[in-house]
Amino acid sequence: MNLIKETLHNYMNQLDKHQYFNGSVLVGYKGEVLFSKGYGQASYQYQIPSTSTTKYRVGSLTKAFTAMAILILHEQGKLSIEDTIDAFLPEYKHGHKISIENLVMQTSGIPNFTSAPDYWTHKMRLPNTLENIISEIVEMELDFEPGVEMDYSNSNYHLLTFIVEKASGQTYAKFIEDHIINVIGLKNTGVDNGRTIVPNLATGHTIQEEIIHTEFIDMSFPLGTYGIYSTVEDLYVWSQALLSNKLVDAQLQAKMFHANGMPYSYGWFVEEEGEIVSHFGDINGFVNHFTIFVEEELTVIVLSNLNITPVTHISETLANIVLGKPYVEMEDFNRIEKPLSLELLTGDYAPVKVDYSNGRLFATIPKMYGVPYRFGLTPVNATNTTIVCKSEFINDTYTFEIDESGEPLLVKVKNCAGVETNYTFLERNRR
Repeated sequence: MNLIKETLHNYMNQLDKHQYFNGSVLVGYKGEVLFSKGYGQASYQYQIPSTSTTKYRVGSLTKAFTAMAILILHEQGKLSIEDTIDAFLPEYKHGHKISIENLVMQTSGIPNFTSAPDYWTHKMRLPNTLENIISEIVEMELDFEPGVEMDYSNSNYHLLTFIVEKASGQTYAKFIEDHIINVIGLKNTGVDNGRTIVPNLATGHTIQEEIIHTEFIDMSFPLGTYGIYSTVEDLYVWSQALLSNKLVDAQLQAKMFHANGMPYSYGWFVEEEGEIVSHFGDINGFVNHFTIFVEEELTVIVLSNLNITPVTHISETLANIVLGKPYVEMEDFNRIEKPLSLELLTGDYAPVKVDYSNGRLFATIPKMYGVPYRFGLTPVNATNTTIVCKSEFINDTYTFEIDESGEPLLVKVKNCAGVETNYTFLERNRR
């Protein structure tokens, strides 16, 4: 076990050395915390370092809390998961054929309200109410008949948030506090409304050449869909509560990790018939990944306040280290003196664009959701036919193949998971 702990530390230290991870990580195995540590900055503006007790907006990791709230209300007899939602939304024309379980398991057919064209440019930045968003959701036509297939939709969990409030007679935040947070002893978890001061809450960041503040999101409306904040240590307590049936009886708890042939169950993506459950969570400036290996009693939690961090890959690597499976090691590297032909690498390698500014090489490349990010490129090796660069802030490798005159032919971009894609040089940047 000491060798596993050392390997976990070494892997994360290598990421930290090259500024490839900013956030907090916890690995727990069979009831023991093997590793819990923060890296980088909780706030770059105020130079506050991250720790294992730094709070992060966890995005869609919230959904498991909402799903548990539904199970608790079911056990209390205040609703039944088989109920159709017209009991709570009589005005919804499709409510009679959509069950609460359809919402929880993402099989309702209701479109995703955050996919609306004006969501990212307009709606997310403004205060809103749960009732107002619900009024928009119930006007949507279904994408498919309920129960036929699974399609991930934030609308489902907004409706569930509404149902939690109606069935309990409490606000969503108060119900979660009374029936989950206080029951299992979470000390640093809550629903972020964007107005109340939350001590030790990290700031969300993104990248455009340098680390910058992310786009603003008003926190008045995410609630039970993607509105909770927490820490790696609290989320570990949460995972242990789920594994030991502390909140509902074993039969109900089992529903959370079993999807009846679908890829999604009660707030978790499900693999290998419930032996592995996981969820990705993102909200402006934050990305997170949470995995529980149920039979192995292994929990891996990766929270980052830099939104391009490959948290899923890091999480998988940490799990593989514990389980003795192969993983892609983080290779060390050193900067070399600037190759003479570095400026000649600029141009269009669609969709990658390379430019040279103030003595530095940059790549602009689409990342998550197809959004283009601009990264500095650091030369680490050069021959007569290749120039190898590492990108800043994210562990990608750019290998430029050049001809005898130094003109580029193509660039091979290898991501942190070792997947390589070739992009052919098309033309020099127009000035």
